[in-house]
Amino acid sequence: MKRLGLVILFVFPVLSYTSAQTFQAGFYAGAVASDIPGTDNIDNDVDYEHLGFTVAGTVSTRISPKTRLQMEIRFSQRGAQQKPAIDTTYLPNGNIGSIGYNNYFNLTLNYIDVVIGVKHAIHFNLRNAATDRYGIEAGIGIGSLVGYSYEVQSVSYNVNLNSFDLSPYVGFYYNVTPHFYLEARYSNSITSVIKHDNSNPGDFYSIYYSTWDAGHNVAFNLTFGFIFGGSANQPGGGSAPAPSQSDNN
Repeated sequence: MKRLGLVILFVFPVLSYTSAQTFQAGFYAGAVASDIPGTDNIDNDVDYEHLGFTVAGTVSTRISPKTRLQMEIRFSQRGAQQKPAIDTTYLPNGNIGSIGYNNYFNLTLNYIDVVIGVKHAIHFNLRNAATDRYGIEAGIGIGSLVGYSYEVQSVSYNVNLNSFDLSPYVGFYYNVTPHFYLEARYSNSITSVIKHDNSNPGDFYSIYYSTWDAGHNVAFNLTFGFIFGGSANQPGGGSAPAPSQSDNN
């Protein structure tokens, strides 16, 4: 949490200074589908079964006619989940010997993140009309774990986690209006959320020997955002230049 505070103290004044003439602020909220590779105890796939939510405040400044530098303070809920599934054992004569459930669990991780990214508007013709509504983005989230819950078959357990998260992301956005936009992001952390030692429960002890990012956070975000106007000398008033008069999409 101390590292996160230092990032906020350093980045926010710099961004505020550079955006004195091109300042925009806003917020977004939406859903997060996430997983932690290696935690699936059935088929070891990455199925994004854990659903959470995210909410953030944003501030940005224009660094070129089509590009904005943006900083966010975000609450993000990520994790991993294995839903209950029936496990049936059959006897040699074909009769059912027993019926049980897999070792289902739910690990929910709550983060406070500082996110720094770049958003770039794409200008192209769509159905013979020029549009600036679409754009791409990339950046990195620097997070601090502020709370978690871990339940196996509805029984709570402790788990040894790393409190620091570093998650690069890429994304795509669409400006519905100059002030409202839809955004989709994919992120994959380069730090492990689950500590690589034998202090964790058996289900998490051996996950580090499969894929390169086993134990890391992976997530898809789908959000809806709002931008508060802009200064008079800043055309567009949104996360990208406003749609032109000829844009009929």
